[in-house]
Amino acid sequence: MPLRNPFSNTDPLAVAPKAAAILIGSTESSLEKDRAVGHLGIPYVKAGKRVIYRLSDLDAWLTANSTTPPKRGASHE
Repeated sequence: MPLRNPFSNTDPLAVAPKAAAILIGSTESSLEKDRAVGHLGIPYVKAGKRVIYRLSDLDAWLTANSTTPPKRGASHE
């Protein structure tokens, strides 16, 4: 009898850099640069030699870095 994956019907907790880049509309090279110099400040997890991005961290980073442009015609008081 084959082993059954108990997590096969659940969403992942973390993704590889390629998937993370796609999810946030960036590139793998930009995420690699961010890990080296911190220009974006996106949290990541080092799992041995692997790098993974928790989906909750990506969501929190997107929320923290979102902006709403001012409405047109709004007064500048």
